[in-house]
Amino acid sequence: MSGPDLSSPRVLTLSSDFGLRDPYVASMKAVILSIHPNLQLVDVTHELPAHRVLPAAWMVREVCPRFPPGTIHVVVVDPGVGGARRPVLVQSREHFLVGPDNGVFGLWIRDFGFDGAWLLEERRYFQPSVSRTFHGRDIFAPVAAHLAGGVPPAAFGPPIGDPAGVEAPVPRRRDGALEGQIVWIDRFGNCTTNLPEKQVLEWCGGDPFTIRVASTRLEGVMPSYDSVREGECLGIFSSTGHLEIACNRGRADEVLKVREGAPVLLEKLPGPGER
Repeated sequence: MSGPDLSSPRVLTLSSDFGLRDPYVASMKAVILSIHPNLQLVDVTHELPAHRVLPAAWMVREVCPRFPPGTIHVVVVDPGVGGARRPVLVQSREHFLVGPDNGVFGLWIRDFGFDGAWLLEERRYFQPSVSRTFHGRDIFAPVAAHLAGGVPPAAFGPPIGDPAGVEAPVPRRRDGALEGQIVWIDRFGNCTTNLPEKQVLEWCGGDPFTIRVASTRLEGVMPSYDSVREGECLGIFSSTGHLEIACNRGRADEVLKVREGAPVLLEKLPGPGER
């Protein structure tokens, strides 16, 4: 086994639903740095919704590709830990994805494809003792560190051709309207939908439209949060390039009483001759 090249620091990102109250994240970092002390560790987030694969897959797809080529991404949202789901390493677009094969990489693979995937079963690259409940520390963290140190992907186990996808809602047209749903709610209460800006603009063709969320109708898309009065909700295109439902200096999720999965309906306003 070749040791890490300490002259070439590499970026390794960590994402999980562990939170920061407990020592789980620190335990993973301790394992990684014990194997490869010169890695640059980046915490993407440890506040992913617990046990929810789809929000994790969305975050991976939207954030992780922005890192430089060669980055290793460890993602642990793993409600099936210790069960039948496989531990995997996936290579795609000059990035490496390490985690459970439960769909957390499904949206990345759907949009970008993959160049290779391997089942993690070579135990010499794991921790000496593997817990049934903490594969993040005992399998994914050491594998990522050894990968950063120069161990080739094929050394970790046999190739697989079917990394898991994820059932993700797609926007659809219904009776001339465009329907999507909320897929992510951030710490500000902003509700990101699965409606891409490009698709919304193509659908409306420059015509005015309303956004219906729960029992509330919002008027089109605003250029900034302060386009409405404080405490009022609005539609805006977010930094990820999707329609977002927000509230000026408030929490849209609480004002509208919505959660992830809530439907969002865009409807064109009738023309002058249609009123």
